[in-house]
Amino acid sequence: MKKVKAFILAALLLAALLTACGIKSALVDMSSRIVDTGVTEVRAIVWEDRVYVPFCVVSKSDCGGQIGYVDGDKDDRISEYNGYSAEEWLVSWIPTDGGAFLLKEESVTEIPDGLEAEYQ
Repeated sequence: MKKVKAFILAALLLAALLTACGIKSALVDMSSRIVDTGVTEVRAIVWEDRVYVPFCVVSKSDCGGQIGYVDGDKDDRISEYNGYSAEEWLVSWIPTDGGAFLLKEESVTEIPDGLEAEYQ
């Protein structure tokens, strides 16, 4: 009887772990749209009620885990920006040259140290 209880407990624990991992690894299909900044038009990423516009180029080493993709294209990857809230900053991978764009949510006013806008 002890073996059966231990097996059931282990199975429940494994199921809980797999469920938690599945929730964390679910990628969000974000959308894009063209935004006129007054100077130029840029491709913005839309996630829920937030709009993210290009800010500057960053190293992929600054990228956190992938959280989504854009317009159904699984190669158009969106990641977290290490150490910052995804509600304010995202990273869009550039598949052609291996770089990444840092995207700023439009209402963000506090800029991380060492970063300067390359897009207006």
